[in-house]
Amino acid sequence: MHSALIMIERKPWLGFSPSPLPRVYNATMGAEVIPKLTYEEFRQLPDDGKRYELIHGEVHWSPAPNMRHQFVQISFSSSLFDYLQKTRIGIVATAPLDVRLSDDVAVQPDIIFVCAARAHIIRENYVDGAPDLVVEILSPSTARHDRATKLRIYAEAGVPHVWFLDPLVKTVELLKLQGKKYVVDSVLAGDQVLKSDLFPGWELPLEKLFDFHGRF
Repeated sequence: MHSALIMIERKPWLGFSPSPLPRVYNATMGAEVIPKLTYEEFRQLPDDGKRYELIHGEVHWSPAPNMRHQFVQISFSSSLFDYLQKTRIGIVATAPLDVRLSDDVAVQPDIIFVCAARAHIIRENYVDGAPDLVVEILSPSTARHDRATKLRIYAEAGVPHVWFLDPLVKTVELLKLQGKKYVVDSVLAGDQVLKSDLFPGWELPLEKLFDFHGRF
């Protein structure tokens, strides 16, 4: 996801109550702004149909993903969903969906997996804790944010597995958390098949994952 920091002008239509939120005057913007938010305050923002993330109290906006991204997200999530329907070992979910990792961090990974033993972290409106697997679908405008900012956040939260799917170069990178850092477990490309100990018996050929039906 491409991320841009936004400062939110304090206006009545935002639905904020006057007392609980900190206020500071920004001379450049000529407006009162909210420099930091908790997740509970973040959830009070109006639903305008856009994707937002809360990164250490700061609100970041992400534009809608392109069609390559959409093809890969649907291909991956539908394949894993079918597998999980049969095995019942966990739940897969896709963005937009808040994943709350702390009081001031809530991100929207492209795809997440939560094992059945930890299904209690799945709430009606958000996921309250670290998923067992986070999948991010890269693009030229999102790769730096995903690999730097968000990867550090996932490590801090203790997400054990992070996978990067790159529709442009058609590769899959599997990372595992060791201590406080991720190490590359494997990189797949070409006619290789995506599989993992997380999902015994599940396989997804990369040729199918990155099948754009001749459109790109």
